[in-house]
Amino acid sequence: MASSKGILSFLGAAALLVCGTSILSDPGKERLSGVIGKMAEISSFRASITINNELTGTLSYQRPNHIHVKFSDGRVIASNGRYLWFYSPSRGIVGKQDVKGMTGGMAGLLSGYEEVTPVGGSLRLKSATRTYEEIVVTLGPDNTPRSLRMKSRSTGEYTSVSFSGVQTGIGLPASLFNFGAPANAQIVENPLNERE
Repeated sequence: MASSKGILSFLGAAALLVCGTSILSDPGKERLSGVIGKMAEISSFRASITINNELTGTLSYQRPNHIHVKFSDGRVIASNGRYLWFYSPSRGIVGKQDVKGMTGGMAGLLSGYEEVTPVGGSLRLKSATRTYEEIVVTLGPDNTPRSLRMKSRSTGEYTSVSFSGVQTGIGLPASLFNFGAPANAQIVENPLNERE
């Protein structure tokens, strides 16, 4: 007959196996929560960005949903929280997308990943269902992202975005986020909506 001490040890091990994820902390998800929390504290920022080591630009952000990106080739992405504009001067086209007050930001991009693994100064996020099946976020000492490397589920291709010269808590004019289309540009309404 098994001793009561042995049975208690077995029950303790079984409980740990069954409930371990709720008893033990998850350092990856805790660090990710810290990153999202840090970004939520920032009311505004401006940074130089580089995409795929090729395209450069300046990113400006103001909470809650205002963004403006001016690329070195003249392209612009801007949103005032109600509309998102994409402007290509070489094509003379402006896409104007109604975003219906949807929010996203860093929290929207990084939330919902089933697997979050800390790797040195980075976090690796993996999901079987998200648009990006994998995101690697490299973090600065202040817990803000310094780079993102994202693998698209649909194409399998990677996009990398790096941030430098980050300034936080700066004053940004509201007019920056209200894009004014050039008079000669063709405007395409809601280009991101799925067509039936």
